[in-house]
Amino acid sequence: MKKILWIAGRLPTPLFSGDALYSAGILTALASTQEVELTVIGARRDDRPVDGRLLGLPRTRFVDVAPSRRPGILSLLSLLPRDAYSLATGERRRALVELLGHDWDWIVFDHANSAGLLPLVRNLRSKASICYIAHNAEGKIRPEIAATFSHPVRRAVLRWDAEKYRRLEQNLVKASDAIVCITEADAGYFAKYGKALFVIPPVYLGTIAPAEAIDSTRPKSILLLGSFDWIAKQRNLEHIIQVLLPGLKRCGIALDVVGNVPENIKDRYAGESSTLIFHGPVADLSGVFARSRGGLVAEVLGGGFKLKLLDYAFARLPVFGLKMAVDGTTADEQSAMFIAENLDRLADTIVENIDDFAKLNRNQARLFELTSERFGLKAGIDHVRGIFLHGN
Repeated sequence: MKKILWIAGRLPTPLFSGDALYSAGILTALASTQEVELTVIGARRDDRPVDGRLLGLPRTRFVDVAPSRRPGILSLLSLLPRDAYSLATGERRRALVELLGHDWDWIVFDHANSAGLLPLVRNLRSKASICYIAHNAEGKIRPEIAATFSHPVRRAVLRWDAEKYRRLEQNLVKASDAIVCITEADAGYFAKYGKALFVIPPVYLGTIAPAEAIDSTRPKSILLLGSFDWIAKQRNLEHIIQVLLPGLKRCGIALDVVGNVPENIKDRYAGESSTLIFHGPVADLSGVFARSRGGLVAEVLGGGFKLKLLDYAFARLPVFGLKMAVDGTTADEQSAMFIAENLDRLADTIVENIDDFAKLNRNQARLFELTSERFGLKAGIDHVRGIFLHGN
């Protein structure tokens, strides 16, 4: 029985954001092998308890510390980036010291933001191997995000934070025995470090919709799922709205946005409420899926695999996406989507296909078949078994 200490910056709960879903998928696959004991430590994202689907995992316990109250602005005086600084609290340090007093086969750093206490782990890890779960190529995407800001002070602050992320990522990679990436593109970024690299696609944990044909009874609506708390995701959202909305509006197509959206963004587009609908978080998405003719994957900032793509595919929704935003999918999977090279062309693609029910249904059926094979729990178990059960 392998013993694994899983260090998360934030616990992967509630299961709304992409990073939480990816982590929860790997944890579920590991627990399902029946050959590991897992201890997961991290900060709660809010005051809600850990999701029941995670609490029900066999031989898995969660050590949750209170949500961080550290003011992020103080990270400017630290060598840690804002997220890692905020999460490296004294409470977390004390809990981690106690856990490191036990013997572990693996210690996992889940996301770079979990690595604020890396020196502590290096000093106390004993014989444990270290694995880094890289949700993104932070040293690449953080500077790109900072460069999009025109305000010089904001841009300078974000560039400094991006540089600190790059250094933290580099230190974490050097300390690791294995690195897990979501996509082959990210694996290429980390290849220069000469570490053992593994690509684990996301493991889908959600509901699988029964087969149902899309027809004219569905409103002309395109769905955008997301959690827009991160600045990169907010920039993506505004860019998508600015470019796509005029064309959709002219053709009577609504854009439904589901997920947390800051009030200032909602206020900015209050006059578009007939075409642009902000729903906020929705616990049961089945009704939203049933009222949509397609799902949108159109982010240009932030990198990584877009978990919403799997929500759409397993809900049997056609996917309309940017070529660069569906990174991590295969050529066959992309052939079953409606793909465009840029947002202007994507708007045209939506308009051209929104009423082609034969093509909508053909694509969604093929995409469901392909994603079921590659992103199911069985595939995830095979991936983690090769790393954690035979890799050290």
